[in-house]
Amino acid sequence: MQTSDKEDGLELVLGAGGVKGYLHIGLLRAVEELGLKVTHYTGVSVGSIVATLAANGWSSSKILKHFLDSHDRSKNPLFLASAFAQADLVSVMLGQPMFSLESSWKEQVKEMGISPQANLRIVACDNADKSAFLFEGTDYDLGTALSASGSFPAVFRPVRYQGKVLVDGAVFHRNPDQFCKGQAIVSQLGFATRMPEELLDPISAYFHYREVYFPFVRQETAVDTQRHVLIEQQADDVCGLSFGLSKKRCQQMYEDGYKHSKRILLDAIKEGKITCSTTTNN
Repeated sequence: MQTSDKEDGLELVLGAGGVKGYLHIGLLRAVEELGLKVTHYTGVSVGSIVATLAANGWSSSKILKHFLDSHDRSKNPLFLASAFAQADLVSVMLGQPMFSLESSWKEQVKEMGISPQANLRIVACDNADKSAFLFEGTDYDLGTALSASGSFPAVFRPVRYQGKVLVDGAVFHRNPDQFCKGQAIVSQLGFATRMPEELLDPISAYFHYREVYFPFVRQETAVDTQRHVLIEQQADDVCGLSFGLSKKRCQQMYEDGYKHSKRILLDAIKEGKITCSTTTNN
């Protein structure tokens, strides 16, 4: 998707939600087809992955293929190509999470040939005071940023950076629209609120149960709907940490995200809430 540094377009805010990131990719397809000009991307957790790839010029079809390829290896887009490393024994004994994303994410960034972009914000959270920590501009390590933004507490090890301990940006806000300078389309992935339609493996079932009844951390979700266009994506049978979700269900989320997003965007265009500008897509 081609982007512009001009302020007369729209920003995209891609929220947290783990495996539900396929819904974001469907949104990107709708944005491409409608020719909407994107000036800036803000991403949290899995949203930071999709935002980074889009800001680096990847089309929705290329991102989808990459996610589906990674599914065959690791089942969850937060890992991409098995982008995780088991924690050392001492860390485990001290009660730290079992997995770290950082070293493998740095390898993935090199393999994918992606880099920080001037039109990209990656949101992580300072674990000390739960404030936002923004990676923006072009002078930071992208692998560190992506691993910090996706390091969900109690699941992934936090990232130490500039004297801070950083965790998943969703701990600050699941859909942080407050950093947008202009009007934004906010893709909100939501939480699991009912039992899964698929039979899950024990670990995925545990995370699903926790998300529905006993969330690990409280996550802010409010969005300024007077200023921005909110797209509440539909997948309340899916937990973000459902590592064993089927490929078929993932593809269905992509299609649902595309259809739902395009319908909302067409209504917004018709009502004059946003204007449609022609761009050249990849």
